[in-house]
Amino acid sequence: MSQADDAPASPAPPSNEGARAGRGVIYIGLAKLYFIFAGALIEFRLPTILANTVFGAYGLVASAVSPINNVLVTGTIQAVSRFTAQQPEQARAVQAAGLRMHLWLGLPVALLFMLGAPLFAYFLHDPSKIGPLVLAGCIVGGYSFYAVFVGTANGTRGFHKQAGLDVCFATLRALGILGLAMAGFGVYGAISGWVLAVAVILVVAALVIGLPRTRERFAQRPLVQFFGSVASYLVLLNLLLFADVFLLKRFSAEWYAGHPEALAEAALRAAQSGASQLIDAAQAADGQVGFYRAVQNLARLSYQAIIAGMFVIFPLVSRSTFENDRETTRRYVHTTMRYSLIFATAIGVVLAANPGPMLDVVYPTEYAQVGASALMALALGNVGFCLFAIAGTILNGAGHTREAILCAAVTLAASVLANAFVVPLFPPGREMLLAAAAATSGAMILGAVVGGLLLARSLGAALPWRTPLRVLIGVLAALAVGRALPFSSTLLTLVEAVLVGLAYLAALVITGELGRADLRALASLGGRRRARTSSGGTP
Repeated sequence: MSQADDAPASPAPPSNEGARAGRGVIYIGLAKLYFIFAGALIEFRLPTILANTVFGAYGLVASAVSPINNVLVTGTIQAVSRFTAQQPEQARAVQAAGLRMHLWLGLPVALLFMLGAPLFAYFLHDPSKIGPLVLAGCIVGGYSFYAVFVGTANGTRGFHKQAGLDVCFATLRALGILGLAMAGFGVYGAISGWVLAVAVILVVAALVIGLPRTRERFAQRPLVQFFGSVASYLVLLNLLLFADVFLLKRFSAEWYAGHPEALAEAALRAAQSGASQLIDAAQAADGQVGFYRAVQNLARLSYQAIIAGMFVIFPLVSRSTFENDRETTRRYVHTTMRYSLIFATAIGVVLAANPGPMLDVVYPTEYAQVGASALMALALGNVGFCLFAIAGTILNGAGHTREAILCAAVTLAASVLANAFVVPLFPPGREMLLAAAAATSGAMILGAVVGGLLLARSLGAALPWRTPLRVLIGVLAALAVGRALPFSSTLLTLVEAVLVGLAYLAALVITGELGRADLRALASLGGRRRARTSSGGTP
């Protein structure tokens, strides 16, 4: 690589900045959509390739590694991008500092993950997970360094490079996981495919973004401090997403160990679904994790849909609070929370109205039979998680980090305690999955309430009581329509989903929650974005 590649790019003319930003939004938005699609392809195809117990084993390992990956990747990208954007002339120095940071942060975390695998496996009552967990530690280390390259691309406004890396990695990950799973290597194959994808994308990122060759040094302390401020909240948020899985695994393994007759029945079902050997209590519990993971994948669609709103509201609230504009801040909060509730509920109620057939559309029939009732509870509970996440984003953006951490800690504690109390009361299968989903959903709704109260206290902004009431009326109307339309085929299930969604929106229109002002606001937003992008303004 030439020295010219190491030199920071000269700033683009101001007239081109808006156009570049607009294209960046499009690049990254499309890349994220592709990443979600590729991830869904993995989750929907693996259950048709692997036996239920093996899919559950993969899901358990993925659930263990994902919270750490999410924290390291998000924190690193934000830290590197922030300081790169502030001092573009030191882009390579910041990149070098980020890489050095993970020599004593990312790598030690990966090593601790590997060394902690036996303890975690002991907690799960499953020694067979030690090997896959140790292997997954390589993913943690690789992600840390990869995130530095992505942060550099983002900070230098190389959005096309960032999007290209996202698409490339999503493709490599899907090919690696599905390819080695189809080759018959089981959970080790799926995790190995993930590890190989990380190794390849690291090389690709180094070639595309380039390695730092500057002698200038950028202090690591600002990067570490910023990373730490972001990581504290993210750790709690991500643990909330997966705590129920770990407790479900532990308690179902304990139940099977105490009920040998039920274990024999589970072994027979596993053999019928493609398991190559007799299973023990731990592997039978993997089957429960497999069913629950399918439920989680659909229930979280509402959260995936509102993630974009989180990225938009953070800088808006940050700017308005910095300027001490409380009225503008209240307006941002009210609008964001209201639309998040309305549209997240629209997705949740479509899933909850006909959960069995919706699962059956993308998963084998057995998953629909076992997970239907759990999906109904968790789909609605994730609406609460959406509001909780938005509230945390707003609090962080407004500088109320302690309040955001407090809200996340209370919600996580409630989820752990509720699952620990409720899940052991029921046998594995529909009842235990429903118990886990209900306990988690209750905690998520509590988190939304606590987040709303903290927003009202800190920023003086809250949803009017009429909005949740009208949304509840819409939910009841939509559920009634879903019950009245007993469609079962794939095509008719999708038709029913549309009708349920329309019934929900119609109820909101009738109650006055949605009106012409909302349509005008959405239309004007789209018009402003198009006008600003075409004229070179900020979208």
